[in-house]
Amino acid sequence: MNADASGESVSRARRIASAAAAGRFSLLFWLLVAAIAAPVVIPDGPIVRLAIAGALFFVMLAGLRAISNHRGELIAGVILSVPAVVLNTLGIGLNVKVAYIVSLFLYLLFFGYLAFLLLLHTLRQHDVDAETIYAAVDVYLLFGLFWTMAYYAIALMSPGSFHFPESDPLGGIQAERVADYDPGDLEVAGYADWREAHQDASGTLMYYSFVTLTTLGYGDIYPVNDTARIVAMLEAMLGQLYLVILVARLVGLYTSQEQERRRKATPT
Repeated sequence: MNADASGESVSRARRIASAAAAGRFSLLFWLLVAAIAAPVVIPDGPIVRLAIAGALFFVMLAGLRAISNHRGELIAGVILSVPAVVLNTLGIGLNVKVAYIVSLFLYLLFFGYLAFLLLLHTLRQHDVDAETIYAAVDVYLLFGLFWTMAYYAIALMSPGSFHFPESDPLGGIQAERVADYDPGDLEVAGYADWREAHQDASGTLMYYSFVTLTTLGYGDIYPVNDTARIVAMLEAMLGQLYLVILVARLVGLYTSQEQERRRKATPT
């Protein structure tokens, strides 16, 4: 009797855990789409900065939920995400440039860490279902955000790293920052202009990141110095390698599953 009750409680706990985990990768996917689309669909102005910060915050929460099955991985994610949000808020709200740049690197580390864990999860799966596909796409979108933060940090620390078209507001701002740039002083060099155009920088560099990731290469924005060129080259290579590895993995899984289904359906 006690054994039956114990077995039933364990089964119920597993069902609850499975229900709680269901949809975690699809939720992360839609929040990633919202974060990527925010600079485009929300009108320019101060509110867009709050919208982007809020979208990234919810992406982090969904990402932490996606890896919540392992306590150690969850704690590491929290250690990266909480300081990133705090420093980003200080950097934007109080115009503290060092805090803002550090927050970009923490965002970068968090997105890279989350993408790595989701990639491992995807490659370890033996059955292809909707959540597996969502997890694989999540990794690709996280790559784009990872490199967005890298480009933004490079643009802030080394003015003139990218060429922007003259019609883009960042083109004039970048020219002013290059003229005023002092490598030894991170608190000056026209940061106020970048703060005012934060929505432009976020949208423009996110656009550039995904164009590079997919190797479209429109040519309207391109890297100028060696650091920016190397980072862009690595993103393009990673984007293509990921698609090749991922497609091969998913096709292999689907093929094996299809063969297994046919074997079971064949009368013996």
